[in-house]
Amino acid sequence: MKEEKTNIRIEGLFCVLLMLIMTVLMFTEVVARYIFGTSFIWIEELTRYLFIWLTFISAAYVTATQSHIKVDAAIAIFPKKIRPVILKIGILIWLIFSIVITFIGFNYSFTMIQFGGDSPGLGLAKGIIYLGIPLGYLGMSVRLIFQMFKKITNTSNQEIML
Repeated sequence: MKEEKTNIRIEGLFCVLLMLIMTVLMFTEVVARYIFGTSFIWIEELTRYLFIWLTFISAAYVTATQSHIKVDAAIAIFPKKIRPVILKIGILIWLIFSIVITFIGFNYSFTMIQFGGDSPGLGLAKGIIYLGIPLGYLGMSVRLIFQMFKKITNTSNQEIML
């Protein structure tokens, strides 16, 4: 359990670091543009790519902390006895979706690395940029597997946190 909390902290710190880098880069761009009358083309592009990575790594993080948006009203319409089953089915559907997106994302990223072009400002292979998507979904899939295992092995109906 301690190792899981460390992993969650690392993901959270990585997200904070990405947000900090994006903030500093955009501040630098604004200062350069409005005070010095010049601009860096690569800053906007890098910020956009960091935002892609931030989005999907954050999705894995909120899955681990179970702080994602849920529709509790939909669960409340079912009788209390079958709610745990409905939650498990929901996690299973989410897990299947995450695994499919992980597989498709890795295939797409590796194809883009082989045959795709480079980004205009930075010259990065577009496949590397798109790797944030399958990596985020891979992290999400791992967290969902842990949640499913804990929900199956837990005999009480309490909410489970990773």
